[in-house]
Amino acid sequence: MYQKIMVPVDESQASMRALMEACKMAQCSKACVCAIHILDYAQFAWGKDGLQGGGDTPQDEVIKRTQAIIEQHQLTGETAVLNNSGEKIANIIVREAQERNCDLIIMGTHGLTGLMHLLMGSVAEGVLRQSKIPVMLIRHA
Repeated sequence: MYQKIMVPVDESQASMRALMEACKMAQCSKACVCAIHILDYAQFAWGKDGLQGGGDTPQDEVIKRTQAIIEQHQLTGETAVLNNSGEKIANIIVREAQERNCDLIIMGTHGLTGLMHLLMGSVAEGVLRQSKIPVMLIRHA
């Protein structure tokens, strides 16, 4: 069975649904859950320094919620926030899974089609094309 399951997490419901499925899978196989959150600075015109401020940041909230879900399932887990300044998110996910010796990636997908898919692309599709380990997509309508 699986020993280490990677789950990319963000603020979306699709991501949290994928995390819940990863926890269920990890319970069945006594695996560790490795959750990563990627901060994509390229989407912000002001760059890294413009994001600094007081209080909890959105990534802090994502990580706290992720850690709480992993603990609720009484699992071993690790979390990480990764910085990105323009690299494709799919590349980061695949590379991190390999570097962290994960043997499964579970991730949420929004299921965009048509023009929205063409304009926004698909991180999940990029991961599916590149990954050498199994990828499970959890669709959220």
